[in-house]
Amino acid sequence: MNFSSAKRPATQFYQQDIVQKTTTPHSIGIVLRCWHDAEDVPIPNPLQDPLMRSLERGEVGVSFLTETADKREILSESELKLLDRTLQPGDVVKHSVDDVHSGMVLDVRVRARLEHAISKVRVEGWKTSEDLDANKQAEIGDYVVYENWIGQVIELYDENIIEVPSGQLVRLPELGSRLSVGETSENILPSPVGGVQNMLEFLFGTNRTTGLQTVIAINHTVYAIAWLALNQTLDISIFESQQRPQRFWYGPDIAKLTLVRNRLDFQMRIGETVRLKDTTGHPVTMHGREEEAGGVVTVNSFNVSATETEADILWQDGSRETLRSVDIIPYMNPDEYDCWPGDHVFFIGGGGGVESIPGVVQTVDAVQRTATILLHGNIEQVSLLELDSQGASDTSPFSEIEGLGVRRGEIVFIHAPGKNNGFEAPRIPRIGELEPWVRSNPFTYSGQVDGWREELATIGADIATRRISEAINDGTIKSKASPGTLAWLGEVIDLRPDGLLDVLHADGSSGTYALERLTKLSGGIDQLDDELYEDGEGSENEHPIHGIWDYDYHWGSDQLHDSGDEYDEDMTVPDAEQLPELSSTMASASPPDNIPVESYPLDAPKSDQQQEEEEEEEELQTRVVKKQNDSWENFKILSSAPSDHAFHQTTAAQPSRQFMSRLNREYRVLMNSLPENILVRAYEDRADLIRSLIIGPSNTPYQDCPFVIDWHLVDYPHSAPVAHFHSLTNGNGRVNPNLYEEGKVCLSILNTWTAIETNESWDASRSSLLQALVSIQGLVLVREPWFCEPAYEKLRGTEEGTVNSRLYSEKAYVLSRNFVRRTLEAPFGGLDTEINWLYFTNHLLEKVLRDSRALINASRLQSTEEQMEEQMEQYIIRLSTGGMIALERTLTALQNLLDAHSVSV
Repeated sequence: MNFSSAKRPATQFYQQDIVQKTTTPHSIGIVLRCWHDAEDVPIPNPLQDPLMRSLERGEVGVSFLTETADKREILSESELKLLDRTLQPGDVVKHSVDDVHSGMVLDVRVRARLEHAISKVRVEGWKTSEDLDANKQAEIGDYVVYENWIGQVIELYDENIIEVPSGQLVRLPELGSRLSVGETSENILPSPVGGVQNMLEFLFGTNRTTGLQTVIAINHTVYAIAWLALNQTLDISIFESQQRPQRFWYGPDIAKLTLVRNRLDFQMRIGETVRLKDTTGHPVTMHGREEEAGGVVTVNSFNVSATETEADILWQDGSRETLRSVDIIPYMNPDEYDCWPGDHVFFIGGGGGVESIPGVVQTVDAVQRTATILLHGNIEQVSLLELDSQGASDTSPFSEIEGLGVRRGEIVFIHAPGKNNGFEAPRIPRIGELEPWVRSNPFTYSGQVDGWREELATIGADIATRRISEAINDGTIKSKASPGTLAWLGEVIDLRPDGLLDVLHADGSSGTYALERLTKLSGGIDQLDDELYEDGEGSENEHPIHGIWDYDYHWGSDQLHDSGDEYDEDMTVPDAEQLPELSSTMASASPPDNIPVESYPLDAPKSDQQQEEEEEEEELQTRVVKKQNDSWENFKILSSAPSDHAFHQTTAAQPSRQFMSRLNREYRVLMNSLPENILVRAYEDRADLIRSLIIGPSNTPYQDCPFVIDWHLVDYPHSAPVAHFHSLTNGNGRVNPNLYEEGKVCLSILNTWTAIETNESWDASRSSLLQALVSIQGLVLVREPWFCEPAYEKLRGTEEGTVNSRLYSEKAYVLSRNFVRRTLEAPFGGLDTEINWLYFTNHLLEKVLRDSRALINASRLQSTEEQMEEQMEQYIIRLSTGGMIALERTLTALQNLLDAHSVSV
């Protein structure tokens, strides 16, 4: 069921694509930024880099490799031609942006054209990894092994040899230079001032001229290595005696290290410098003079000037295919239910407290959103919407470990025969402890390197200085392990349908293992990146209390009592009519428009029977909307907070006079201005707690479904209220991008999302509880919730946006019907009377059942693509087979609840 859009052209380029200017074919570059990238925060200091300004639709930022100097510019996609696409094992790909069927990259093979790094003379023919010299230096991010330890290179000290225009060679010792052989610039060498100039003169003489300088050779003389984990085949008694190896490695010690390389490391990438096994007949250059201090340096290094990549793809239906990388595209925004053959998942049977059952995916029908999985030895067809591929539904003690099983391309430890990892499959542990020293700040306030980087630089500079007067023996890192020496470590290369995994060991051998014998390696640099990302996000727990609540208070049973003391004489709490217009970026979603749209579903012309049913449905809806019943009071103060309130266990503090004054006025507004579909409950014994119930708005996937959010007023109103969303998905995934399964509500006004406009954040003088509630109703529970994700709004109207939004809306619809089920099975404290009245007495449950069954019937009808397009334009959900399977399971449970209630009445 592919949907195309004639409105906007499809995305053409992605990050790391190799492109060529159509007007100047010799200009080859790498795409570094795309207009559709998930850049959800403003770009800092855009003037410092020509690529860093905001991109318009259809623009990409490219770094060109064939210019005399680095040239970076932003161009229209129409000005570029795709030459090659960079892929790696474990990537997810599709045939086209409007295709819902995807595949997993199993392996890649690259052939390349080479040119001499200095002379730029081309090497004839294409070269592959088989032609390369396997001996290489370790680079930042590479894994290395010493005895029973595996570590990761996190920094380097280099000694670079630079040729100046006079032909003289200059040795440049530098911390993390990031230079490459053949690189030319007028600014490679530092300015001739102070100690730096003295060092250069001392090493290689004083003949300095202006003009282009060229990097002739690079030698990594010192490695900083973060040691992460031990060989898991060791006996437990040996672990305690295994001390972490040294941080810094240089001189002869480097030869004690073994480089751990995965399959991707053997493939060439454009711009990379390589060496060939056989240099016979290939270009070579000589630099320097025998009589000078630097002697003669021979350069037989080559730069990769062009590549062609082919990939082995495992498609979701189980078929395998080898394709050119330019004939497929990266799948940038995988659906959370996407999975592929061999993946370990949990089957959760539609939620509702059903036990999670581990299984292995056999095939996936992405169009109908169904999968065949191996469950208890049997192959069964299930809905994708009832699968958990992340482990969120698992309630085991190890559920905090992210993900299930392993992915292709991951590095794993193998436990000894007869031993296991201590976890129950399909979960396996992840190890790799990053020492505190790695996280230290790299610079002082004056901009100089500090801490361990300063120590690394000191070691490197000392070696460079001593090299003038004595022979320094630089060891060579081992690029290949001896057979049988590193069979305790390897790369996952494939996942079998029976649940076993194929692993390529670090010594070149291979093996097949059960999950229980594997443990994943957690990379140190990946941990640093994750910590940096997490530190940049707001936290719902970051609400320190400023001051002490010291005022006695009392709530009357029928009315609110003003304390008499005003919080702020100039502060006014707006009612519903005074609320500012909701900004689309407040929740990174577009505000709902007011164009009338018919209720779900819409398909063929209406028959007389359908017309009668709709009239009866409208009568039911009218009865629901009126809600003129004592069982539906929008605002009420109860005597005590329920025990199931998310913040019930927090310490109750004595509220201050100012706090109560502000709360009095807010509550008066809530009594008079709450929308009819929002209930709020406050408590006499806990003035700092609130519970809200929002009924999903009409003409959205959330229509008629209950959403309960608990609030904690910490340091209120100086700080935004802390919200906790009661997700009832049971691990089925988020019902909305802004409503997390763990309870976070991502919204600018709550300071849980960084607003681009400062007036969207919480402001004690003008923000209110009513505004927060209305923002959730109007900006989160919307018709097309996929676009609530910050980076996806820019894809509105595109083919990929249309497809992904449709899939997400279906999920949101199915999951939110289950919210009705779980809320009726276990009503929230303080809302049980209202819930029962709304869904049973006021017949909303009957309406939910009727609408859902009508939607299923409409979805089963055969429609033309034009009719389906029309439905999508009108925000009408059309269910896949998998969606119907999951929804029907929920409807059966809802019908049982309705029948049971009818009998009891």
